This record gives sequence, C-alpha cells and structure tokens, in this order.
Amino acid sequence: MTDTLNENVERLDEAAASREVVALPTRRNPSPQRLQRMSEALRLYERACTGNLRALADLQEALSTSDFTYIFGDVLDRELLATYQALPSFWPSFARRSTVKDFRPKRYVDLLGGQGLLEKVAELAPYPQRKPTDSNYTLQVSKYGGRFSLSWEDMINDDLSALQELPQRLAQGAHDTEDFIATGLVASVTGPNAAFFGATALATVTKAGGSNLITGNPALSTNSLSDALTAVQTRRDVDNRPIVISGFVLMVPPALEVTARNILNATEIRNTVGGQTVIVGNWLSNRVTLVVNPWLPVVDQSANVNSTWYLLPKPETARPGVVLGFLRGHETPDLRYKAEAGNALGGGEVPASEGSFDVDDIAYRVRHVLGGTTLDPIATAVSNGSGS
Repeated sequence: MTDTLNENVERLDEAAASREVVALPTRRNPSPQRLQRMSEALRLYERACTGNLRALADLQEALSTSDFTYIFGDVLDRELLATYQALPSFWPSFARRSTVKDFRPKRYVDLLGGQGLLEKVAELAPYPQRKPTDSNYTLQVSKYGGRFSLSWEDMINDDLSALQELPQRLAQGAHDTEDFIATGLVASVTGPNAAFFGATALATVTKAGGSNLITGNPALSTNSLSDALTAVQTRRDVDNRPIVISGFVLMVPPALEVTARNILNATEIRNTVGGQTVIVGNWLSNRVTLVVNPWLPVVDQSANVNSTWYLLPKPETARPGVVLGFLRGHETPDLRYKAEAGNALGGGEVPASEGSFDVDDIAYRVRHVLGGTTLDPIATAVSNGSGS
C-alpha cells in the first residue's frame, strides 16, 4: 500500500496508540526574566481584583506602558491555560486523544485479514497465500474560536470583574466545544449516528457483517446491558477471530443516570433460570464504566434522546470507537489581544489598554484547533430504548 505525501497515515495498533501523548503545547517557553515579570504582573492583577485601591492605581499606570501590556497578555494566556486544565471534560471517557501535524487529513489504516489461524502445511507443499485488505478512517482538524471585547470605559472605571472572568469564560467555551464535537461523533440530531450505528455498520470489519443496533431497542436494564455485552463479544472479525475487549463504557444522558447507577452499583444480580432464582455478584461493575454525558440531549433532538444508551469500548483499548484530534503544538486554546491603538502624535506606540483606534475597545480572541472521527464499530452497540 502506497501513501501519498499529502496524507498523514497512522496504522491502527496498540504501538501507535501509545505514541499519542497527552501533553501541553511546547510553544510557550518564556525566559526566566519574562517569567518573573509575568509573576509580578499576575500578583498585581490579583491584588487589583480584590479591590485594593493602590493595586488598582498601579495596574492602571502599568497598563499605560506597552511592555507591561504585552507581559499582561501573557499572564492572561497562562491564566486561560490553567483554567482550561482545571475544568472537567466528558469526552476523554469515551474517545481516544490523537494529534495531527497539520490541517490535511490524517488517515487511519486498519489492516484487515491475514490474522487468522495458521494452516497446516504439508511436506514440500507451498505456504497458503494470505492477502490482507484495509479499512480507512480520516481525521481532519478545523479551527474554532471567538472574540471578546471590553470597552475603554470599563478600564477607566476599573471594572476588573469582567477581565477577571475572561479566562474562565473562554476556557469553558473551549472545553464545551471539545465535548460537543466528540458527542456529535456518536449522536446526531435524529438519534444515534446512522453512519456509525446501523444495519450494515459491521459489513467490512466482521466475518458475517451485521448490525451494532441492539435487537428490539430494549430499555436500559441489567438484562439488556448483559445481552449487549454478549452480542459484542460473540462477534468475529474478518479472520473469524474473537473480539477481545478489556473494558467498556456505558454512555447515557442525564435522564438515565439513576437507572445506570442502580445497575452498576448493585451488589448482586438475580436471574430466574428454569424457575429458580440464581444470585451472583454484580460482575457488570468490573466490566463497564459509566459516563453520564450532558451533551447527549444537546446534540440529539429526537423523541428517544432520554432513553438512548450507548455501549462503547474504552478509549485505551486496541479497538477504539471514537477519536478526538488536536493540532500538534497547539493542543490547548490560544488567547490573544488585539493591539491596534495606533501611535501618538508626539511619537511612540499607544498601549492596547487605551482602546483601539476605531472604537476604543480592548479585544481578545481565543483559538482552538480540533476535530474528530469514528473508527472501528466492531465493539460498539446502541439502543434507543423505545422497545421497538
């Protein structure tokens, strides 16, 4: 198989997965002197936010110098990153993290075939020929962002509460964007993603094809969850090999949280077999991790949104179902401010804190680069809970 120079290609295997490292971007490496000045600017900013009149006056004076304005911009960027990292995310619980080197499509190649049991070879007989095929998935990132403006009057009035909330607001927006995009890979406006869950979803990756829709769309229960696990683990790939998954994720909307927790947190499971009640320990709690995703009812606008439940492989397994990708070196949001205040008639650059040349605003912009795709559906299952 030949790959063109215009593509990023990655083989779907565990070694490739281990190379995907979750790390902060390396582009922000200020000198020790600049770090010290950033620390001083942050302490001044924090004192001003508490209402300290001296600090407010010092901050206003400091903002009149262009050098401090640039230092302060770095402080806000660091503040955004700190806030961004502290916020909880839902998507890492069901999607694998990946990176791409540029905006061109990154192609995941899953080699299929050629992994079946070895055949017995007679003396002097030729070895049986094997010819693998492949299944391709494409990940491409896009640029997301927004702008936030404060008026020059806000700065004059020392209204720092808006400035103090800015990193939190922008960081929350970046986190929400990640969760929304990742959720949109498994769900759609009309219900489960029809391209990922359907009657022919397993046609290219299993021996017999088939569907990853749970027969009869049962409501979530101990029995239906057990049946879904059995359905996944009794499938066979194109080489008739068993599907071995180390752990699963049960993803539900908030409306099903109580039901799901009751199922997984129960100490025992009772089944009636041949007229007799059989009691066993709750083995489901060791096999399945619950993810309550509040973005499901935001993405899914169907009538069954509150009863739909998803069974997915854990992101770290060898057969991930969903991946969310980030631009290498730009994995976290980037916050900037716009410096176009112009120049004073007497000479010298006017600091951005004095407001823009056109409308007297101080504008900030956040940029975040990400994208996602679905991968192998063989270890997935879904039910809309309608019972039909």
